[in-house]
Amino acid sequence: MHATHLHNRFAKKEVRRVRFGVTRGQAILFLITFSLFFYLLTELVFVSVAEGSAGKENEAVVASAPSLIVQEVTVREGDSLWKLSVRYQEEANMDVQRLVEEIKVINELEDVVIYPGQTLLIPIPQS
Repeated sequence: MHATHLHNRFAKKEVRRVRFGVTRGQAILFLITFSLFFYLLTELVFVSVAEGSAGKENEAVVASAPSLIVQEVTVREGDSLWKLSVRYQEEANMDVQRLVEEIKVINELEDVVIYPGQTLLIPIPQS
């Protein structure tokens, strides 16, 4: 005779263990995310350090130049640092971009925004 096996539905069921841990996909995703975060963080640090040291060099160039005179200019409607730099480029004997940076350093400007009526100092090397 063939014995049939009856299934007892009230019997205690075998408990399946839940696997806690990190899957391969999660590990790869974490690695990519961490790498991107680290790259952006280092870019931020090195760019801010480079800008800070460049600003110090500009200040040193302006401060250490004893033969530098400044011309006081009142900003008119429609003026910008670039337009002022183009206007005084020949007198300053400098590249326009460098003159913009020098004007920002001498006048302690954070950015290139200027207003009509504002007085700016333009660096002019003495011949």
